[in-house]
Amino acid sequence: MTFTNPIKNMVMQANKNPLSITSAALVAIIALLPACSVVSVDRQASAKTITAQRGNIVTGKNLSSDTASALLSAGLNEQACMQQFDLCLTQLTDSILYSHYRSTLAIFAELHYAKARQLADSQDCRNALSRPPLDPYYANAPLSDVATKAQQENTSICLTGYQERLFDAIKSSYAYLFYDSLAHDFDGADRKSLSHMPNRIPSDIDIQTQDIYNAASNDVITQLYRSTNSSNQLMNGTKAEYLPTTANKLDSSNQAAIANRSPLKGKPTDQIKVMKVQADDYDLGIYLPNENNYLQNAHKQTSALADLVSTYELRLSGLNSISKRSGLGISLVASLDDRYTTTIRQLLVASLSGRLTNEKNSKSTEESKPSSRIYPTGHLLLTGLIQPSGDSVLDVLSSRKLDIHLYNPYQSESVTILGDEYPLAANFSAGYGLWLSENQLDGVGYLNLITRQPDAGLPKLFMLEPYDPNKRVIIMLHGLASSPATWVNLTNDILNDDKLRDNYQVWQIFYPTNLPILENRYQIQRLINTTYEQTDPTGQNRASKNSVIIGHSMGAIIARMMLSDENLVDDLDRLDDQNILSSSEKRKIRDAIKESFTDKALKERFELTALPQVDTAVFLSAPFRGTDYADRWFTRALRRIVYLPVGLIKTVTDNLATIATQGDLAQNPLGALYLQNGASQLSDKSSFIQLTKDITINNRITYHSIIANNDADITKGLAQMQPSGVKLDLSQAIEEDAKDEAASASNTSDTPKIPAAPLVAAVTVDDNISQALTERLSDGIVPYTSAHLDGAASETVINGGHSIQANPQTILTLRRILHMQLQE
Repeated sequence: MTFTNPIKNMVMQANKNPLSITSAALVAIIALLPACSVVSVDRQASAKTITAQRGNIVTGKNLSSDTASALLSAGLNEQACMQQFDLCLTQLTDSILYSHYRSTLAIFAELHYAKARQLADSQDCRNALSRPPLDPYYANAPLSDVATKAQQENTSICLTGYQERLFDAIKSSYAYLFYDSLAHDFDGADRKSLSHMPNRIPSDIDIQTQDIYNAASNDVITQLYRSTNSSNQLMNGTKAEYLPTTANKLDSSNQAAIANRSPLKGKPTDQIKVMKVQADDYDLGIYLPNENNYLQNAHKQTSALADLVSTYELRLSGLNSISKRSGLGISLVASLDDRYTTTIRQLLVASLSGRLTNEKNSKSTEESKPSSRIYPTGHLLLTGLIQPSGDSVLDVLSSRKLDIHLYNPYQSESVTILGDEYPLAANFSAGYGLWLSENQLDGVGYLNLITRQPDAGLPKLFMLEPYDPNKRVIIMLHGLASSPATWVNLTNDILNDDKLRDNYQVWQIFYPTNLPILENRYQIQRLINTTYEQTDPTGQNRASKNSVIIGHSMGAIIARMMLSDENLVDDLDRLDDQNILSSSEKRKIRDAIKESFTDKALKERFELTALPQVDTAVFLSAPFRGTDYADRWFTRALRRIVYLPVGLIKTVTDNLATIATQGDLAQNPLGALYLQNGASQLSDKSSFIQLTKDITINNRITYHSIIANNDADITKGLAQMQPSGVKLDLSQAIEEDAKDEAASASNTSDTPKIPAAPLVAAVTVDDNISQALTERLSDGIVPYTSAHLDGAASETVINGGHSIQANPQTILTLRRILHMQLQE
């Protein structure tokens, strides 16, 4: 057999045809070059690069690039690593040959959390959440005893592994985050990395590891709560022991709950251990703030908290912004089981019942007490933080003892960990958002106006956070057919303003706008006075001074009456001067008023007394002198379906109610004060407006007016007269067509087009406005001449309609007023 020499053959062939062979060789080399390259470079959007760099197992389904790279460098496959997890960790540890162990803690934290998520999604762990079979004869029939025992064993093993991985994720991420404060005792560790670097810029790994720490802590706290309060659980073998505190010696009355008195010696920010939980072989200590409201869970054990939800699981919509504070920990909302809720269904059931049973009568008597209509917040904000025990890295990683701290984010802004102070995270919009979504306030506000209810709905006061003796109070009063939901943007912007949030707490009044306004004023002021008395009997707290009251429309009318010291009884004779009533009719109604009230009741309703706690007021779109809008044909038709709550009128003015059923005396001046509904009394011809239009405000009170105007041209003219206080409207872009039309009027085709000037959004009035202009100013419902008050510290005209309480310029004006009040 003959073998040819390939190299020799190539040389001989090349001698025969050198040009063709050389060309072929060059083509072959060029073709093979790309195959030798293992790296290619493609262009992509920078956003994708940043997302890939900062993403991890918390934000998506994949491990971070650093953890994935560490596995590849160790020759480990991600899926195989999850299948043989302990072996994977051992081989990964052996592969780490560098001395910077800190980044290794981040990698292990992510792997532990990835394994925990995998276990939670597995069928063995999901069996812990499944319900018993419904039908023993079909596909979901019960398992045999042997199969059931095997399933229980597998489930127990899975749950134990799940919580073990969560705890390991917390310990590893905790050690990484607070590495500068822990003694690093790994053999061969780089001691230089121990130097404290307070100004170190957070890296992507820092942010990712904090996400791991927060996500794992979130899972532990929420699952632990469910495990101690239900049979379905993902935490295995939990046993809870409630610790005795002096909380069980507290007065359990409403007064104690509202006053938020500290049950133990020390500061409200102190943490009190209230519970011990055994989770498999881990010992968990539960700590709560040293405050009455936050100790209810220890006082009533498991009955106090109906739900504990993480803001990670909430998507808040309908708010103009989300008020947050960045920092350590996870934001939680604890919902109390005895919190008050109001829904349309409740209102319809009450209105359709049609009968006053003895039970209802007793309930009505109880609800007539103001103290029963003061509602502390039913949604407590918490910030959860888990701290493993130990003073070194190895101690932390091997620890079987963890402390779960739940802080009140309003009181505690930071936490000290191993000698260093760190900010605490908070979501201040979460509790407020849950309250709004849980209570159908807008719908109830409308139905309160037009449904005939056997029992009178009396005003209610809602505290939007636990009472704080060191914060000033803002009282908000809504308008006709409205509810506290009307203040959503203003309230949320206050929560979002650090200065305002730290210095003010919000109380919102919900009142039935079909009641006569005099009665509403009396009931609301009685409710507010009771709240101040219960929260601060001596009146020494900061919360009992320098309060602010904000009222819109009808709410502004009521607010002004609560800031006056006039005696309306003295002004009743003015109504007689209209000579509409005959002498017998006057005498009949006047006698009925006197007989319907005791001397004390008559005095309380007609002799006004300014709230001593309030020193600042803001009135929005206030029809102080009434409006002819209430007398137009469509509003007159609406007023016909607005009912007075007969039950209340009979209770308060029994004789007047009798007169009302006998004829049309409710339309006469004296009778109309208590026999007309609130909507009718807004008419500029009503006896109520004639009686109250000129009342004066106590001299010690500073008040501001915010007035709407719905004619943009008039607002522009006003701005030309008051150029120093003009705010332009940049809330929306000018349409391109509109810009072209505006520009074409003053530009040729050869010159650049100048966009039209934005509209005027608001004008602060510094001087007197001409009468010609004031007569044209109106929000479409309330004219300027009705809303204007002489002596106001400031007057701002907002371009818009009557409902300006949600207007951004209105809210900015209110915030400026609040900031100014803090400086005075």
